[in-house]
Amino acid sequence: MAGAVAPPCAACGGVRFHPRFEKQRYRFVGCDGCSLVRLDPLPDQEALTAFYDESYRSGIYATFASADAVRMATAAARIATLLPLVPSGPWLDVGCSTGSSLRAAAARGLDAEGIELSQAAVDTARAAGLRVERVAAEAFRPARAYACVTAFDLLEHLLEPGELLARVRSWLLPGGCLAVSVPDTNSAAARLMGRHWYFYAPPVHVQYFDRASLTRLLARHGLRASRIVSAPKVITLDYAVSVLAGFDARLHRIARALVAPLPRRLRQRLVKLPVGEILAIATPQ
Repeated sequence: MAGAVAPPCAACGGVRFHPRFEKQRYRFVGCDGCSLVRLDPLPDQEALTAFYDESYRSGIYATFASADAVRMATAAARIATLLPLVPSGPWLDVGCSTGSSLRAAAARGLDAEGIELSQAAVDTARAAGLRVERVAAEAFRPARAYACVTAFDLLEHLLEPGELLARVRSWLLPGGCLAVSVPDTNSAAARLMGRHWYFYAPPVHVQYFDRASLTRLLARHGLRASRIVSAPKVITLDYAVSVLAGFDARLHRIARALVAPLPRRLRQRLVKLPVGEILAIATPQ
């Protein structure tokens, strides 16, 4: 909206930003007070919701939703990482998409449920027998408290990530924790690729964190980051190339040319790759 005042930095509350770069006609700015990067101006929620619904049907998330083996392998790796670090009890996955994390949790005997905004994703999850409610986090009223709340690949999509974090604290059992994963702007891949980094993906991703700004964001909402680790994805080369088509056409062309000569069995092999994401476990302060 013309004349609207830009919201403060989600991580530190600062109000001064400096230009960083432009990509796909979107402007990226950095906070003067911390290391957070975000889009400027931020898109409105109505436009984002419509974009996600369309993306799950025929856009970049259609590729993600159809790659079941890749999603399940990554979800299983995340759940395996978390299990020794979180207390026992029910789990909630916020932004659960089509439910791969819920399926991986169920395979480990966990009592897990999820919430998600995309109707297409919710329909897919429910068809698989998963407990998923279509509801925004701000409207969610849990019937019970949780030992662990997960928000994988979510905070970077939110216009106001702090609003979710403030609510999560009230959803946790005593001793419970929150686990979040985000792309890391200070990762080797991000530093090497600059603005061409695949996770610089407007308007899908609006907020961009590193370990320092993520820690500040959590602390600002009463959560202490007790552990932050690298969060590799388990993917195939074919999947990686197909995803790049939606995020960066130039990288997609280069990757496709490099991968095409390889045997199919190599292109379809699941491998754990450090793509530049981090996983943080946080507890109420």
